[in-house]
Amino acid sequence: MRKTLFLLCALLLTIVTPIESVLAQTKKVDKQERKARRELLMSLRNEKEIDVVFDMSKAEIHGKSEADFVYIEDVSSTDDWAALWENEYKPSLFHDLLGVYNTLMFDYGYKVRFGSFENAKYQIRLVVTSILESGTTYLKVYVKQQDQQKYLCSFLVIGNGGRYGSKINLMGDGFKRAGQVLAKETFNLFETGKATGYEVYY
Repeated sequence: MRKTLFLLCALLLTIVTPIESVLAQTKKVDKQERKARRELLMSLRNEKEIDVVFDMSKAEIHGKSEADFVYIEDVSSTDDWAALWENEYKPSLFHDLLGVYNTLMFDYGYKVRFGSFENAKYQIRLVVTSILESGTTYLKVYVKQQDQQKYLCSFLVIGNGGRYGSKINLMGDGFKRAGQVLAKETFNLFETGKATGYEVYY
């Protein structure tokens, strides 16, 4: 009986020891990969240009899809609101965010330009997930190399809206403040390789 127990213990040790070794090695590799990814994210500060893509295709605006929101505004207006949204309002929101973003990054001491630069090595994808009636805007931010499908990291940005003004003015306040938060998070990425807004690494 004792001999059998001894053999079982010995067998368990031969199984457990390699598993522990593999787990330790995996943790070491993960740590090295995270360190390499952070160093890569920090190196983005040396880029001249970074492409910024703006995506509102899945946004919920005032509790509705973008298409439904635009339709309701269009039928309630004497103007061609749908055309104004596509050609004026929506581009102005992106312009407001980018303006604040670039200005603050320059004030932080960086010479990187953020905008529509398709030939840039890196891309920041801004996916609008929600815009509240106050104009408060929620964005999911994805950072990646232009030629890669896999993202380096992603994080959440929230831009608080305003109190007074038209719907578009309130949205403009939200997007400008989102630009401020995005600049702070990008500063953190450039300095530490990490963001603070519920960051996820891939």
